[in-house]
Amino acid sequence: MRKLSRELIAIASSALAAITLLAGTASADHYHTFTQSAEYFEATDNNGHFTAQANMHAGCAVPMPWSFRISAAVQAIATSTMNCTAGHNQLSYSDSHPNIPVDYHWHSTVQGNLVKNIKYDLWGNCTFRVQVGGRPGTANLNFQFHYSMFCGPCGRSDGGFHSELEIVPD
Repeated sequence: MRKLSRELIAIASSALAAITLLAGTASADHYHTFTQSAEYFEATDNNGHFTAQANMHAGCAVPMPWSFRISAAVQAIATSTMNCTAGHNQLSYSDSHPNIPVDYHWHSTVQGNLVKNIKYDLWGNCTFRVQVGGRPGTANLNFQFHYSMFCGPCGRSDGGFHSELEIVPD
């Protein structure tokens, strides 16, 4: 039991250290740009795995399917199902999944993205109960994906995604 507690504390400490680093480097100035030659985006960090894609067409509004799956390390400290909500800062979009398993492969599609190099911001939040080092708490896992769409052969840009995990002890 003590070994398991030490392992969970190590996982939580690693996740929190990574979050601190991510929070310090994340900025809304970093956007991924979808282009005709780079229609897919993928990012993995300590909190999970995120994907997005867009089939670019000049002068069109295009859908952007995306997905997020919580990492195995974060799943290991979860003690409940989770409630997840996503939204968008520039478009009329929302997605809600209450009471889903923490290993759920969350996916949805944002409609109406204009191929005009407009900066967009997608966000998501999942809340669930955790046990870390024998102590219960609530985890709030947030992600943000900053992106734009440009109908040209510019190539893939780096950046645009980050996530944060906050655990509040009871």
